[in-house]
Amino acid sequence: MKTKLLLLPAACLISPLALSHGQVLPASGGGGAPASQQSSAPPPTQSNQSQQQNSMLGNTLPFMDVGNETVAWDGKMWNVTNNRMFRARLEKYLASPEANTPEDEEYRKILDEITTLLAPTHNGGKPSLPGAVALLPIAAQHKIDAKLCDTLANAIYGVWLSQKNVASLRATTEEMGRQRNNRHFFGKHASDPMSVQRPAAGSTTNRGGQQQNTPQQAVAQLGDVAQYTKDIVELEAKMKAAELSMATAQVTAKAEFQAIIIQFAIQRRFEHVVLACRFYRHIFADPSGILNLKEGSDAEKMFASSLGTSPTISALDSFANEAIRDVDEAVQAFDYLVERGDMASASQRISEAFMVGEYLPRVRRVPIQRKMMVLDFTRDSNQLVSAMEMKDYTLAETLVTKLRTLAKDFDYSKPTAMIETARTVSDMHLNKAKVAAMQGDQKGSTDSLTQAATIWPTNPKLKEFTNMIGNNADIKTQTALDLDRLLSQRNYRQIYNDQGRYLAAVIDDPIRQESLKKVLTDMNKVNLIIAGATSRSQGGDMAGAWESIEQAYVEFPEDPEVARLRSDFSVKATDFVGALQKAKQHEDRQQTGSALAWYLKARTQYPPSQFAREGITRQVTKLNGGSGDTVP
Repeated sequence: MKTKLLLLPAACLISPLALSHGQVLPASGGGGAPASQQSSAPPPTQSNQSQQQNSMLGNTLPFMDVGNETVAWDGKMWNVTNNRMFRARLEKYLASPEANTPEDEEYRKILDEITTLLAPTHNGGKPSLPGAVALLPIAAQHKIDAKLCDTLANAIYGVWLSQKNVASLRATTEEMGRQRNNRHFFGKHASDPMSVQRPAAGSTTNRGGQQQNTPQQAVAQLGDVAQYTKDIVELEAKMKAAELSMATAQVTAKAEFQAIIIQFAIQRRFEHVVLACRFYRHIFADPSGILNLKEGSDAEKMFASSLGTSPTISALDSFANEAIRDVDEAVQAFDYLVERGDMASASQRISEAFMVGEYLPRVRRVPIQRKMMVLDFTRDSNQLVSAMEMKDYTLAETLVTKLRTLAKDFDYSKPTAMIETARTVSDMHLNKAKVAAMQGDQKGSTDSLTQAATIWPTNPKLKEFTNMIGNNADIKTQTALDLDRLLSQRNYRQIYNDQGRYLAAVIDDPIRQESLKKVLTDMNKVNLIIAGATSRSQGGDMAGAWESIEQAYVEFPEDPEVARLRSDFSVKATDFVGALQKAKQHEDRQQTGSALAWYLKARTQYPPSQFAREGITRQVTKLNGGSGDTVP
């Protein structure tokens, strides 16, 4: 059975950009959580897209399917392990030493002791809640805890203050009840004409000998009754208000504590989820433990879909323990696979374990030697993917050979087939170019050579063929052919670096002169942008540097230097870039309000941003019905 788990983004991936600031999960009226994703996700239908656009929290909560390592997020399917942010976090983990220091051991012992103190079987069925709470600040002093135990301790303190306030209100209500009963007694006797009273001065007696009050005394008696009635009404109103305050305080304290537990679950701090659930049972007299989520809301559907049951404290406790067990089994499988030399499967198992339980002790205690073996394998695998994308089949063939020696279970069939296909087709075009050259067909030779270079730019035989042409033809013609080849490959950087040679070769060729002139003009423009962006980055303006490079990338996406700087600056200006990307996603989905909010956030992070200013202008124009002023 496939297991669905909730994640955060930086970490996402994932990021943790939107979930790290709040604990209360508001419910929206949109569609529910996405259904289980299959290995090959079908394209989303129109109805699914509309549901995803209205999901809770602006589609910021991803749903992960560990079975195929995919995440449904923003209406799209993401391969988690083939993601730059995830690879960065995984590489940081693999390159860090194992957490087996005395400090880590002490921290784990404190958590175990807290769990023991809260157990129903502790000390003959007498759990020690104060003793467990006293250990939370001690655990929070450890670096790995990230002050989460301190957060839990503060939440418990807040609940105690709320309970103390409720007790004070209850005592006040009881006192007001006694005063109300006294007012009832005095008012009843003041209004009873048969009650026994002492003769008052000026009173008379009737023929039967009964006391008879004067009109003035009757009026005074009615005034006393009215005052008693007024006091009773005021006391009952105050008692109702106090009862309402007590009920509200209890519900609020419970909701805030549940929000802390949910936040721990989203952060994948499963040990803290277990501790918080155990504290909840001791603090609140709540046998059901149902989470305070609106019935039918996205939040309720999300937890029901993820946990497989109704959203309760017990379900969260069980979910956290199951996640811990699943991670332990994944790490155990990783150890066995490493011993067998199956590094491909081992790297997947440790990636899954890290993805689910990044902070669990079993993951943190993996030996550094084994992690470095996985790191070497994953780096070579990622380099193989890049080499195949850039059609550097020579390097790809070397990496395939290396990976086959590192991992016995490495699937080399696909890359090998692609390399052999590219080699065969490229050689066919080269042979065709040779035949055309021998027949004097310069155009046919050039076209075939261009096709061969497009399929495999680094083909060693391509270099041999160009050398042959250089030995048997005019240098000028050869240079012109090289220029055509580089133009077909859109390798403008190489043309710019050797511009002197190409300028001399096309001096009498107007068509090539225009092409070369445009290339040199564009490259000068790109170099000026790169110089300005580099200067900004050296001055600490990473957001401005990224925006300059991004503008150049839109016009010159093939330039390798622009692509490299764009990647480097996006990492250093992650928050700003992420805000712009979020804004653009909401804008594409016609979510004007959300898009405007993200553009404003991006502008707050980098006020001179042209992208943010233009985005705000567009959203304001939409909100004004198509007539909006330009944002300064």
